[in-house]
Amino acid sequence: RLKLRLIEMAASTVKLVVIIVLWYVLNVQYNLYNKKILDKFPYPYTTSLIQLGSGIFYVLPIWTLGIGGRKFPRGFSLSKVATLSAFHGGGHYATVLSLGAGSVAFANVVKAGEPLCSVIMGIIIMSVFPSTSQVLTLIPIVAGVMIASMAEPEFSTMAFVCAMLSNVLFATRGVLSKPLMKTISGSDLFAINTFIAFIIMAPVTFALEGAIIVKAWNEFASGTADNGLQDLLNGVLPSKPSFEYFCAYQLVCGLYYYTYNEMAFMVTDLLDPTSQSVANTVKRVVIIIAGSVVFNKPLTQNGIIGSAVAMLGVLLYSLAPKATPAAAPVKAKAQ
Repeated sequence: RLKLRLIEMAASTVKLVVIIVLWYVLNVQYNLYNKKILDKFPYPYTTSLIQLGSGIFYVLPIWTLGIGGRKFPRGFSLSKVATLSAFHGGGHYATVLSLGAGSVAFANVVKAGEPLCSVIMGIIIMSVFPSTSQVLTLIPIVAGVMIASMAEPEFSTMAFVCAMLSNVLFATRGVLSKPLMKTISGSDLFAINTFIAFIIMAPVTFALEGAIIVKAWNEFASGTADNGLQDLLNGVLPSKPSFEYFCAYQLVCGLYYYTYNEMAFMVTDLLDPTSQSVANTVKRVVIIIAGSVVFNKPLTQNGIIGSAVAMLGVLLYSLAPKATPAAAPVKAKAQ
């Protein structure tokens, strides 16, 4: 019996390690592919829409075949989910705009400020006030983002504003999603949000880029280079890819986006909140390092300091004890 228990523990540990590694790799790959696309094909709205739609190719077979016991969820409020989806779509578009306007490292440092936005939106929407410990941990987050922003050699106001807008929109989505998470799993809620966000953001995309996107796509994807599957998996994006190769590249980038979020929910199911927070902080550090190395944009000394301070603040915020709602006063019985 002890041997069987040890085998089960070893299997669980291996499963956890594999999922965390996949989470990191998929997230890094998404950031790198996305940045390569935006550097050569500066149409962020179309790229964002493709990424939202790509998840259909992943989750629809899962729901249809019932893989892992998952089925299309029912019984949820469409109006409430649609509201979440609007924030979800807007947050994703803002993130892509930020990554296109600035470096991968800078965008991820600014996005580390999301806890601050979560606190503010929690107060405004749910009247939930943070604990003193949580408020104190916001100080290094804000300070770190400010230091990193001032140290950024290619500081972009557009990148900063869009990353902060993304923080606000995703923080609002997070606050509003908590009641729905009681009746629907996080991964299924993300899937529905993504699909509805695709429908909501499609008219916005067509209005902003629809008149030029077909011509721009055909001009950019007009190459004759024979890039194959190996190039696609290695993230190679030539200056003039073929039409088919660029379509595949956009699809792969979108699948990276969807699957890294899927892995994030699996990690949440396997880890306690504290361990998950630590893993999430490490993940952001890995993305910052990978972005700096791949695009040859090393952080300055102050940029490293600012990033480290912000990441430490995020970790401390995640570990800080949450405020407990005050108990309702007990009415005195009539004498």
